[in-house]
Amino acid sequence: MVIFIRFFLILYGIIALATGLMGITVAYDPSMPIFEDNSHRFIASIWSSTSLAFFYVAWQPQQTVLFRFLMIALFLGGIVRLAALVNYAPDIPTLSTILLELIPTPILWWGHTRYIRSKD
Repeated sequence: MVIFIRFFLILYGIIALATGLMGITVAYDPSMPIFEDNSHRFIASIWSSTSLAFFYVAWQPQQTVLFRFLMIALFLGGIVRLAALVNYAPDIPTLSTILLELIPTPILWWGHTRYIRSKD
């Protein structure tokens, strides 16, 4: 079970890092207001920082509070993104990332709870 949990935590960490780095390193677009560009870069840095939390918990699975915070954040993000699909037609990459946020997170929560209880 720990291998399964670590696999997904590392996967989420890589996705968060890639998302953050893409937002941080994007070329400046003069047609975009400075405030909007600045906000996008700030959010990208938060994504990059979140990847550190995923990597940390992957190697320190006993960090229950941080693990649960990350799973709640992913699951809520997936719900919000799923609800936003009423505004536009979904494509395959969008649907796949939403499903990656909604399906594994409850399974990981359950598996992590079993892992922690087995350690007691």
